[in-house]
Amino acid sequence: MDISVSSFGSPSRPCMGVLQKASTQVAHRGAFLLCRPWGQEATRTAAMFRVLSERLSRQGCDVLRFDYHGTADSPGEEQDQALSDWVEDTLAAHACLHAHLQAQSGGPIRWFGMGLGANLALRASVRAAPLPRHVVLWEPVIDGPAYLQNLYDGHRAELSREFGYPWPQLLRQGRVSEPQAPGDVLGFAMGPRLVAELTDVSELQLAPALRRGMTLTCALHAEQRQALPPISSDHLHLHTVETRTNWLSSQALGTAIVPPDALRLMLAALD
Repeated sequence: MDISVSSFGSPSRPCMGVLQKASTQVAHRGAFLLCRPWGQEATRTAAMFRVLSERLSRQGCDVLRFDYHGTADSPGEEQDQALSDWVEDTLAAHACLHAHLQAQSGGPIRWFGMGLGANLALRASVRAAPLPRHVVLWEPVIDGPAYLQNLYDGHRAELSREFGYPWPQLLRQGRVSEPQAPGDVLGFAMGPRLVAELTDVSELQLAPALRRGMTLTCALHAEQRQALPPISSDHLHLHTVETRTNWLSSQALGTAIVPPDALRLMLAALD
């Protein structure tokens, strides 16, 4: 495997990524940009994203997975970040991957985003140049307040599991306090800008990306699909996610299991 660490972005927003080059044993098929979720979901899917990168490399793709500024291995203050900032980082990652392709054998770029990373990919795709050929969105956030509530619930569940007592009992004993944002939730600092932008997430804006001519694959749970506005387009493929994995739970930490449908949809995007 040919893997290297890549640094990119503006001087004020440097980012770190891992570039895995395509296998030389198969025909080259362009590149994939992997947009990770945020917070504990990013931590607990890290192994899965490594597996995805390896699988796509074996299919002839160069693959870039990266950390948004202020997260994981990228420098920056965590509490100062917002969704709009991470959209800029996604565009910078796309530019980095495009420059790499141009220096090699060329080819199209596809994107994959998971969780909040899917939302960032969708927002960035309407500005990206050159246009991504195909964007695969896996379980994007379509209700910001509900997403925040899930973070709070996950915070309570993890501390209850750690201490071995129900949350109400821990509260009565004064051993914990209710999670709130802005603040520290599940071990990650959420600043006021991030919280405000998450609160404003109320639907998935697919139409602007479709108008640009790119192909979108959107994988959602059944109840999420019902909340989508009606859109008719030959460039939109909707997929129902049948299984649920709670990536906020510590029980998911380190799992390298890739949802079979996620890999299948990504491979289908190569055709």
